[in-house]
Amino acid sequence: MNKQAITFLSLFTLILVLSVYYLVVPPIDQQTNVQTKQLSKIEVLQNQLNENHENTLAENNDVIASAKSSKKQIQEALTSIEKTNSDIETENTICKLLKEKGYKECFVELDDTHLKVVIKLKEATSKDANRVIKCIQGKYNNIFDIEVKFVED
Repeated sequence: MNKQAITFLSLFTLILVLSVYYLVVPPIDQQTNVQTKQLSKIEVLQNQLNENHENTLAENNDVIASAKSSKKQIQEALTSIEKTNSDIETENTICKLLKEKGYKECFVELDDTHLKVVIKLKEATSKDANRVIKCIQGKYNNIFDIEVKFVED
């Protein structure tokens, strides 16, 4: 082939690739609109907790699925999965309970017997914290050490 044909094909290919690229990639202003939504502190905490739970479950499922795992390791993984699922259910139940009591945005994290509660509330008082603690203790018979924190975000 001659140089003109090679140059033509190269330029044609370049134009074709760039055209496809610009058709597929969304405009910059659409990308920035998606990224501008700020997550609240509670949403960030909830996302981190969900990710931790998912990682724990995935790791334990990998242990169960592995042919190299012993019976003891499999039993420990099953116990861990059961505990994680139970913790998730308890956290969701307490969140639902608090939402029924009028706290619209809340986060609950359970770590053995320690319960961390974060609630979005402007101008919170010690009475609000006491009300939250009594509400949870009433349902769970004082089995948790409860830490309550209020945020305005």
